[in-house]
Amino acid sequence: MNTQPLLSICIPTFKREYLIDQILQTIYSQGCDNSLFEVCITDNSETDETKDLIIGKYSDYENLHYKKVYCKGFLNSTEALKFGNGKFIKLHNDYSMFKEGSLQKLIDQVRDNQAEKPLIFYTLRGAKDTQSFTTFDSFMASINYLSTWSTSFAIWKEDLDKILSTDIEPNYMYPHTSILFKEYYKTSFLVDDNVYFENVEPKKKGGYNLVDNFVRIYLDMVKTDLLNEGHITSKTYDLIEKRILRFVASCYVNLKDKPNYSFKFDNMKEIVTDQCGADKYKTLKFYISVYKFLKVLK
Repeated sequence: MNTQPLLSICIPTFKREYLIDQILQTIYSQGCDNSLFEVCITDNSETDETKDLIIGKYSDYENLHYKKVYCKGFLNSTEALKFGNGKFIKLHNDYSMFKEGSLQKLIDQVRDNQAEKPLIFYTLRGAKDTQSFTTFDSFMASINYLSTWSTSFAIWKEDLDKILSTDIEPNYMYPHTSILFKEYYKTSFLVDDNVYFENVEPKKKGGYNLVDNFVRIYLDMVKTDLLNEGHITSKTYDLIEKRILRFVASCYVNLKDKPNYSFKFDNMKEIVTDQCGADKYKTLKFYISVYKFLKVLK
């Protein structure tokens, strides 16, 4: 493309050509001006199913870009973000399908905010509202543990280039969150609670210890990068910790034995106790009992 698009939709993927096919259909069926956006796909699989799909079925779309990358795991997210050339870079899960009319809404939102360039975050909470904040602390209190969600993350290319020019080493499990945490210097934040996407079930999901990822790795990032550096208050940290424990409890009850999901919950007591304290493990057990009760009522 000769001109810079407003929006880059950056999709990291690994052996999910069946989802890439679906998501591209939900994007290009919306009839938006292709000069206003681009789709950037980075594929870190060792096979060529996704490449063959794009060459065979989508080669006519000049604003669709594909790149084979050789990083491991979730670091593909960083490669996808770097691949985007739009004014606004939107990270996107390959299983998050665009709802009808949502692409144009995102394009319009970028156009309306390109002068001020606030940090925009998509919670997908369904409140049909957008909240504004003027401090990073209040922003983090609003989104709390959702800062881990890939599809929620977006960044202005100007900010992305600024952050990547430093000596940042993105966390191997949460590379996009590492970048988000570096945006504490922003003075304007938009938390968009509208639902623009609809997730579909991947054939497989998981393969890692969910408790270790969210309780140890993520909370340690929050404490080290934000709390200890004075970018958030202890009140906000406590809120994030509480929401993480609730999230882990929900996953333990609803995903532990779900077919095609392979999340692990090993050493849950030790991990939570070491990171949060023995009293917080008791809190986690209480949350688990509540979610079990709610599951029975369904």
